[in-house]
Amino acid sequence: MHHPSKRTKHTRRSQPHLSDRIFFILALLFLCATLVRTTPAVSHLQQAVQTFLSGNHSLEDAVQAVGSFDLPRTPARFHMPPLQIESFPPPETLAATTAGVFPDEIDPFIPANHTIYVPPLPDAVLVSPFGYRTHPISGVPGKLHKGIDLAAPEGKPIHAIAAGRVRTAGTSKSYGNYIVLEQADGLCSLYAHCKKLLVQTDTYVQAGQAIAEVGATGAATGAHLHLELWRAGKLLDPEEYITL
Repeated sequence: MHHPSKRTKHTRRSQPHLSDRIFFILALLFLCATLVRTTPAVSHLQQAVQTFLSGNHSLEDAVQAVGSFDLPRTPARFHMPPLQIESFPPPETLAATTAGVFPDEIDPFIPANHTIYVPPLPDAVLVSPFGYRTHPISGVPGKLHKGIDLAAPEGKPIHAIAAGRVRTAGTSKSYGNYIVLEQADGLCSLYAHCKKLLVQTDTYVQAGQAIAEVGATGAATGAHLHLELWRAGKLLDPEEYITL
C-alpha cells in the first residue's frame, strides 16, 4: 500500500513588518546624531540593526538593545562660578561707621537691586559728582570727592533720604554744620555745609523729613549740600542711590 509521504512541518520564522522597519530606522536616525562620534556606540548600533533585520529578535528586543548603550558624557566647555549675591544691608555696617569714623575708601560694589532713596533736595543742580577731582579751594589735583554737591538757594530745606537715627549733629572745619544719619537699612548718610541744623543727636527722623537748611559753612565756595553715603565703612556714590 502506498502511504503518502509525511510532510515535515516547518515553523515559519516571523519577519518584521514594513511599518516596524520604518519605525526602527527613524529611531536609529534620531540616535545617530549622538552616537556617531563614539566608536563603541556605533559598533553596538550595527549589531542591533543586524539582529533586528535577521528576524531572530522582535522590534522591542532590538530597541531595548539600542537603548542600553552607555554614552560618554560630554565635558562642559564653560565653567560658570556660582553667583555671589551679597546681602543688603551687611550686618557690619554700623560697627564700621561708629562715631568719629569718616570713610575714605570707595566701595565699588553696587547691588543689582538696591534702594532708591528720597531726594534730599528736589530740583537741585548737581555741580560736583562723586570721585576724584581737583580740589576747588586748594587746587590740588587728584583729590577724592567723597560725595556729591547739590547747589540750591541758601536756607532751602534739606530732607533725610531715609528713616533713621541722628548719630551726630555737629560742626567741623571742613564740613561746617553737618549731620550723620544712621539709616534704618544699615547705611549712613552725611549732610554737610548746612546753614542750620533742625534736629539733634539721638533723635529719630522719617524719610523726607526736613533736618537742615542749605548753607555754605565750613570749606565751601557757595551755598550747596554735600551729601555722602557710607556702607560698611566705605564710600558709595550717592548718585547711584537717589533720584536727581
